Amino acid sequence: MNLDETNTPVSIEDVDPFIGVDGPGATLCGPYHPLGVVRFGPDTVPPHRTNGYRSDFPLQGFSHTHVSGTGGEGRFGNISLMPFIGPATLSPGSFDRHNETASLGRYEVTLKPGDTKVSLTASPRCGVSRFVFPVGESANLLIDASAIHKVHPEASAQCIGGSVEWTDESNFMGYGSFRGGWGHQYPYQIFFYGKVDTPPDRLLFSENEIPSSHLNFVSGSDAKCVATWNAEPGAGIEIEARIGVSFVSIGNARANFENEVVNESFETIEDQNREAWNKWFDRIQVFGGTSEQRRLFATFITRLLCMPADLGVDDEYAYWKSGVRHFSEFYALWDSVRNANSLITLFAPELQRDFLNCLLDIAEKRGWFPDAWITGHSAKIQGGSSADILFNEAHLKGLEGIDYEKALRFMRKNNEVVSHDPYLFGRYLEHYRDLGFVSTDTMNCVSRHLEYAYQDWCIGSLAERLSERATSESFFKSAKKVWNLWNEELQHFAPKNKAGDWATPFDIDVCRKDSWNDPYFYEGVSRSWTYNVQADFAGLVARCGGELGFERHLDRYFADKKIIAKETFMHIPYLYHYANRPDKSSKMVRKVLSKAYKPERFGIPDNEDMGCHSAFYICGLIGIYPMMGQDWYFLVAPAFERSVIRLGQSGLELVIEAEGASDENCYIESATLNGEALDRAWIRHEEIKNGAVLSVSLSSSATNWGQNNPPPSPLASQEASSSV
Repeated sequence: MNLDETNTPVSIEDVDPFIGVDGPGATLCGPYHPLGVVRFGPDTVPPHRTNGYRSDFPLQGFSHTHVSGTGGEGRFGNISLMPFIGPATLSPGSFDRHNETASLGRYEVTLKPGDTKVSLTASPRCGVSRFVFPVGESANLLIDASAIHKVHPEASAQCIGGSVEWTDESNFMGYGSFRGGWGHQYPYQIFFYGKVDTPPDRLLFSENEIPSSHLNFVSGSDAKCVATWNAEPGAGIEIEARIGVSFVSIGNARANFENEVVNESFETIEDQNREAWNKWFDRIQVFGGTSEQRRLFATFITRLLCMPADLGVDDEYAYWKSGVRHFSEFYALWDSVRNANSLITLFAPELQRDFLNCLLDIAEKRGWFPDAWITGHSAKIQGGSSADILFNEAHLKGLEGIDYEKALRFMRKNNEVVSHDPYLFGRYLEHYRDLGFVSTDTMNCVSRHLEYAYQDWCIGSLAERLSERATSESFFKSAKKVWNLWNEELQHFAPKNKAGDWATPFDIDVCRKDSWNDPYFYEGVSRSWTYNVQADFAGLVARCGGELGFERHLDRYFADKKIIAKETFMHIPYLYHYANRPDKSSKMVRKVLSKAYKPERFGIPDNEDMGCHSAFYICGLIGIYPMMGQDWYFLVAPAFERSVIRLGQSGLELVIEAEGASDENCYIESATLNGEALDRAWIRHEEIKNGAVLSVSLSSSATNWGQNNPPPSPLASQEASSSV
């Protein structure tokens, strides 16, 4: 670490857009605004990840819409542009790349063959591209309204209609209708309005047609055209294209185009992009750390705020108008609930409030909370309603401007009303309600059971604070069902059939099918899922033989060399706190972060998942990690000497000081909060929400700081108080 890194905060200059683009990370290297509708960038020939890209495959276009860090089948990749030289054709093929670079706000590459240079930047709802063609060559630009990401040839994503229409010599507009992709099969539309700065000499709408002055459009499920500019001897051709995008209409797309990019230069739009990110980097400033940590930290801030897309108030949302700010591509809450939403609540509580009011508005209009919300529809429920967890946490943390009574009614509905389509909303409820557990008749039965039980605790917790005592008692009782699938012999959770018998054969380390369609657990096995008892970790400790037995339980888990960071298990390194060993939490967190994340194209070990991996890394390095659905944070040794977290628009700050922070000094020796000694390795939101200074002294060897004062375990506390 040099002096500059100690005195200079991590900034947008530290961002590396290529981190995590390959492999399961599936992030984006092209430019996008914070929560922007347009996520502009390169696409390669399939098969590829859901981001439409891989470094070792040729490029086939540059599309305006992408998802970042998701799994499953692809979605988006719409409104694609492809520059090329030579004869005009609607099938120009693919191109190798040269000098591919990316920085915050800009992506550039040179295409081979042909040496055509491509530069991209973006505003919130528009993409701006610059194409510099080689001297003496005619220039072509393919505009494809039917483009869509197909991660493999058999994928369900498809264009079902569209058009491209040139309205005059320089302006064009159109739309694409699509269906398919992860989560649901409902159709959606993307509209666009664009302009090129130099009128083309010819337009081609069909490989077999003769160019005609009155032919200005194409429509259908293969809607694309080519604009051509003739070469001048000894001169090159440079073309800029600006395209506004909308989920609602061509009129909205044109308004976005006129409001954001029509009168601005490419460089000005790039600068505006960077300035938009600068405002968020001001919210979380960190000083010190290694070069690798700084690059990852900065890049992960941009991943955290990539999705969902901000649709504004009664603006870019097509289905109803309600005066509520809407968002698209909650992709999915099941992931972001683990840590990303909690981190956003800390540094951008106003944004989290708007997220929750959007979810509440959806529930009012559609009848249920969504768990994933994609292009105006609920998508696959992976483990119940994560919104239940978020609303309880928001109330615990004092987030204002939300109708919590109304939220509680929809939260209760998940437990009290049988859903007619639990794939998309609600629960697989009957056996959980009547037998006290989710049986093997339901896919992913044990992991669903664990999540339903925690969501019940969250419902009871909110009801308690809203003075609905009967409801709170009922749901706290229901939350205790979690232990109905505890197998004492295995010391892990296990499946039961509807007769109440343990399912056989069963192995805590075996996934019986693929990780999404395993009959017992979703994206994991019992050895990992067993640590998802967020309402009653004290109960888990007791069942594992007390603190020492639980410590050994965790040791065996981390002895597995295959263990990597996974969204549903990211809290597990912190659970040594419950074994009275917060020092081991600090060490294990640092070990997992250094092993799992690298400033490389293959630098993320799993799908980034709507900021989940980003928040895991960010929180781990600043040394304060949230417990989802509750109002407190684990404390571990920070990797940065100083972190300044601005608490939303309040002007208040949480400052975390850790002089001498380093990879070696990964244990806390002592701590103070606002100058007062702190002897516990956790802290409540109430203690920091009005601004605070947390100072920690670090050590290179294990200490006993924070022992004998474990973090909260609410179900155990409720049982203890009720027995008094």
